[in-house]
Amino acid sequence: MKKIYLLIPLFLFVCFFPVVRPIPDKSKPEVKAFFSQSAPLPQKKDNSSQLSLTATGVFVMDLKSGVVLYDKNPHKRLKPASLTKIMTSLVALDYYKDDSVLKVINAQKSLGNTIDLLKGDQLLASDVILGLLISSGNDAAVTLAENYPGGYKSFVEKMNAKTLELGLENTKFSNVSGVESADHYTTAYDIAAIARAALDRPTFENIVSKKKATLKSLNGHIYNINTTNILLGKPGFYGVKTGWTPQAGECLVVLAEKDAHPILISILNSQDRFGEAQKIYKWVFDNYTWE
Repeated sequence: MKKIYLLIPLFLFVCFFPVVRPIPDKSKPEVKAFFSQSAPLPQKKDNSSQLSLTATGVFVMDLKSGVVLYDKNPHKRLKPASLTKIMTSLVALDYYKDDSVLKVINAQKSLGNTIDLLKGDQLLASDVILGLLISSGNDAAVTLAENYPGGYKSFVEKMNAKTLELGLENTKFSNVSGVESADHYTTAYDIAAIARAALDRPTFENIVSKKKATLKSLNGHIYNINTTNILLGKPGFYGVKTGWTPQAGECLVVLAEKDAHPILISILNSQDRFGEAQKIYKWVFDNYTWE
């Protein structure tokens, strides 16, 4: 009888006391699989045609499944030009809040493509990122970096740290805008992986699909910006980023879709990036079916 009385409290404890579970660490992002087993898989047709391109490096993937649809020298190190700004935006989106106020410090000295930021002007971080991705402003890139803790150098270090977090071994950044440097390179595969990580963020995807925007600084200055991506507005094309320098050649990352099948195209050192992107788009949907 004594044993029964002793067991009753234990029984009540097990049945009615709440089970204590460890609190999940929200600071750690969920790890997503590169490939999705639930997505329809693209299948190449038996009578598929060949694809001839001038670009040195090309990588094309089905965005939902991660299946490679086409590649050409995907791991060859090449200069990314302003495709660099995809990573610049990733670091900026991670650190700045939309209403963070950034000051133009030395960005007005930037060469190449700019949005003509004025020295001492103050803008919201969200607007500077618009100038970075829509108009490919080198001055917008520098402004994001110069307002970062530790300044420009720390920002570039964070870009390279994020590259390693993504598991990419053939990319290195020495600046935030894509200025030519021997120590600044990527591959068609790597830049596609960086773009895919960026497209996981609705803010990024929304920005790169815009053709134009009007920015108003806290000092009252107006900046009208327009996209450098002439494919925007054409059926099936939704972004992402352009790039060009004399050494890098024509560069482009494209998000495209047809019949609910999104694909990601990266092109490095092309003689006709927009024409070849459209050529790849047609070739993919002429030569693949999704099952």
